[in-house]
Amino acid sequence: MTELQSFGLRLADPGAGAPSRRGGAGPSDHKAVTVDGTTIMVPVHTGSAFNSPFIAEAPDADGRVQLKRGSIPIAQIRFPEQPRFYALQTLDGVPYSHIATLHGADVLATTVLQTCIRYESRRKSCKFCSIGQSRAAGRTIAHKTPDQLAEVARAAVLLDGVRHMVMTTGTPATPD
Repeated sequence: MTELQSFGLRLADPGAGAPSRRGGAGPSDHKAVTVDGTTIMVPVHTGSAFNSPFIAEAPDADGRVQLKRGSIPIAQIRFPEQPRFYALQTLDGVPYSHIATLHGADVLATTVLQTCIRYESRRKSCKFCSIGQSRAAGRTIAHKTPDQLAEVARAAVLLDGVRHMVMTTGTPATPD
């Protein structure tokens, strides 16, 4: 698994399983892959992935995928499907996927405040942060309310078996 996560993965069928995305917060440039019952995040939109010795064939009718290193089959894998809660929207009309996203197979993640006073300045911003990219791409909203978060979390648990939740935030323009 370490080599797969290091080298990345070429996809014979990029549309298999839940969609992956380029850029933004969270597991961007990666795809969730289930190997022997464990779901890991594997790069698929990176330079190393485009040149990876690992390739995932198209899924069969049962969703199983042959993982190969070169031409040698090495494992059966699966791609988690798009979560069912993504098809819903909040009572105030916001798509659930704009409130929180599925990371891996059972982790719901959100950035409660999708803005940050440090993000606009390269000198002050956190070097790893891409808090503004998801918003600029139209994949999220600036501020999630407690009611929205509770509504989406409940649906994610009931419909998709989510067991964990990660909540992050940007730094608001308020005194400490």
